[in-house]
Amino acid sequence: MIDAFASAPWYVDHIAPTWLALPPEHRGRFYVSHLASAAAHGLPDVHVRRLPDDGRPILVVSYGDLRAAQMAGRQMVALGQHGAGQSYSSDHAAYPGGQGQGRASLFLVPNRHAEARTRQAYPRARVELVGCPKLDTLPTKARAAEPVIAFSFHWSSTTIAPEMISAWDHYRTAIPAIARHRTVIGHAHPRYVATLRRWYKGAGIEVIPSFADVLARADVYVCDNSSSMFEFASTGRPVVVLNTPQYRRSVEHGLRFWEASGVGVNCDDRADLDDAIGRALEDGPATRAAREAALDIVYAPRRGGAQLAASALVDWAGSTVAHSDRNVRLTQVQRFRGDRDRRPVASRGA
Repeated sequence: MIDAFASAPWYVDHIAPTWLALPPEHRGRFYVSHLASAAAHGLPDVHVRRLPDDGRPILVVSYGDLRAAQMAGRQMVALGQHGAGQSYSSDHAAYPGGQGQGRASLFLVPNRHAEARTRQAYPRARVELVGCPKLDTLPTKARAAEPVIAFSFHWSSTTIAPEMISAWDHYRTAIPAIARHRTVIGHAHPRYVATLRRWYKGAGIEVIPSFADVLARADVYVCDNSSSMFEFASTGRPVVVLNTPQYRRSVEHGLRFWEASGVGVNCDDRADLDDAIGRALEDGPATRAAREAALDIVYAPRRGGAQLAASALVDWAGSTVAHSDRNVRLTQVQRFRGDRDRRPVASRGA
């Protein structure tokens, strides 16, 4: 049986589709820190307690949870992604190909970019290209008479790469004016939403902490740097991609920077923001074609990721256990042969 562990609600969102695609006889225990997030997916056999070491294979989707599985003594760990597989010019452990992921023996990756980086860093590990299991569960929304514009921003980091800087400070003065003549809702990365909540409310913008609720309500998604922009686009809706002067055009990280940046209408200046939203709402043939081309890069394959991931997990768990049993048997045989070889010569002829 295979266990799973998610220390944050957004990790549950990424594991749940794969977990539910597993045959029931292969589901062990799903350990979570937020029971409500598990209940939203209707997950059976969920446990809120310290992760035990019971020797079973386990699935996680973050480096922090990989470390937790290590600390719990788990020897068989599968590491999936809780995003689009974005990486930067560093060996940061949180990204595909980063340092410190050697404990994982199975990697479930969403695209060729993440696959190549992972294989290069961990050539002895098993790497399976499964796309994004979460895409199979995302809701769609029909265009409303009065379109809803969702703004979202990633948390800022200046230690990894300039492309990790939030665009909120660059665009914040333009948003209230847009909210006066368009229906606007405010969202942010889970680590950043508490920071922006007061500002959104001060601008008269409704705060929507849950991305699932954004998907249920928004017609256009305006975002700087997040896997959520690709997830939103995968439902067939337009995106506005926010760039800042800090984002270096001379650096190619892949995916969002810059190979798949055509997932939405790009905006480089706050003065052009309202116009960019208008062009996104038009969602013309060129915009749709660019979006589809970007999604083909970010998700390979585009559909069926949950079943692919579940099949890979079952096969990996079975082969890992079989390999482990074989090693135990070989060790026992070698120990027997060693004992036999150490017997006195006289006794061998007896």
